[in-house]
Amino acid sequence: MRGGRSILEGERDGRSIRISAGFVIDATGPRGFLHHALRLDEGPLRWLPRTQGLYSHFENVERWDSLSPTAETPPYPVDDAALHQVFPGGWIWILRFNNGITSAGAALTDPVAAAVGAAQCAAGWERLLEMLPSVAAQFRSARAILPFVHAPRLGFRSARVAGASWALLPSAAGVIDPLLSTGFPLTLLGILRLVDLLERSTPHGDREAALQDYERTTLAELDATERVVGALYEAMDTPSLFKRLSLLYFAAASFSEAARRLGRPELAPGFLLNAHPVFGPELAACTALVSRAGNGQDRMALEARIDRAIEPFDTAGLLDRRRRDWYPVLTADLLASSSKLHATAGEITAMLERTGMLQASSR
Repeated sequence: MRGGRSILEGERDGRSIRISAGFVIDATGPRGFLHHALRLDEGPLRWLPRTQGLYSHFENVERWDSLSPTAETPPYPVDDAALHQVFPGGWIWILRFNNGITSAGAALTDPVAAAVGAAQCAAGWERLLEMLPSVAAQFRSARAILPFVHAPRLGFRSARVAGASWALLPSAAGVIDPLLSTGFPLTLLGILRLVDLLERSTPHGDREAALQDYERTTLAELDATERVVGALYEAMDTPSLFKRLSLLYFAAASFSEAARRLGRPELAPGFLLNAHPVFGPELAACTALVSRAGNGQDRMALEARIDRAIEPFDTAGLLDRRRRDWYPVLTADLLASSSKLHATAGEITAMLERTGMLQASSR
């Protein structure tokens, strides 16, 4: 710091650079620049098990729908979405690009990573596939086109998020797990808050209080994310409970998106509605009960409680059991839920037309 400004020095394309900035925002990811430069402490992971990553890019990965046809017609081609293969102690992601290349990898708890030898990279991947014959069928003709990467620790939390003249984006403040792709919305929310903070506060006025609030909010949202993902890891050996828990995320995400598109962000406070006076406490309570749910009456009671928590915020037909866990995007669901969003059917229709989800009627 010099004269109240941060001086950043480094090298780019072989040339020395020097930048003077009144405020520094770190977008360099977990354990990034400011984490090292300011020697920030790591915060504890309280709900998520310790996990490792193993991943690469592949060619010739077969489509899941060609290997495992179902009697039902899915509402969308499953291979064209983010395909997740979940098993006790971990999960595999399979993401197809439009150039024939597929990104695939696994997030594994330490015991599973040790069992397959994840640190041995390609050999560990082969042993993992041996444990999962149906997934192995997808990769029987596949070839890794990049060296495998083994990440010995996926989860990360920073103990600090902001200071007098600096702040970490949520993506630099913490990475929970890629299971629900929560890093994207968390970081977008962080960008919006920091822009608003910098526009509305002054360096020698109310900025310190605003940054403290930004830090509290970011840490609270990382807590909520970790609770949900940690509970999902606990339920990976109980498919019905895993699916029900995931609906907490999808209910909060779809409700929040609709509220924001309607210009009513106050209806959806906090990521995953964690700051909502009704949904937030239920989210924490339901995820905390997973470790005691078992496979009997306690599990059924928890699943029923999750349903009750979701119902006032379900704008996507998530509780319609006739859909048998297939959830298409239907404008009719949103129109039927207009009262939950404090909107009229006309306001919902206008929003759908404005966002391109519904063709505007001719006038």
